[in-house]
Amino acid sequence: MKAIALAFLLLTSCIQEFDAQRWRGADLSTRLRAEMVDSLTRTYSLKGMTRGQITALLGPPTRTDKWRDAEMVYVLGPNAGMPIDHDWLLLDVDAADRVTGYRVVSD
Repeated sequence: MKAIALAFLLLTSCIQEFDAQRWRGADLSTRLRAEMVDSLTRTYSLKGMTRGQITALLGPPTRTDKWRDAEMVYVLGPNAGMPIDHDWLLLDVDAADRVTGYRVVSD
């Protein structure tokens, strides 16, 4: 029983409710954004939002040439399993500036 309680505590301690202000002000050397991304995608229908709506919600995208196939890229923080790598939120945007899809990836 203690093992189940400990596992639940560990899992819930890694989940943060999405908060736009905290997201935009996150220290990118931490995993705060990574811990909020599930809540973000449950709370907001990113698909169909405009580039302007995404920027208003999440702030400006992360400047990087790492993910050239994605229109908008947000670093989520260091990868939990391999801290020298990072997790990223990639958003695909069409010619009408609407999000057509998104994915979370690690480098």
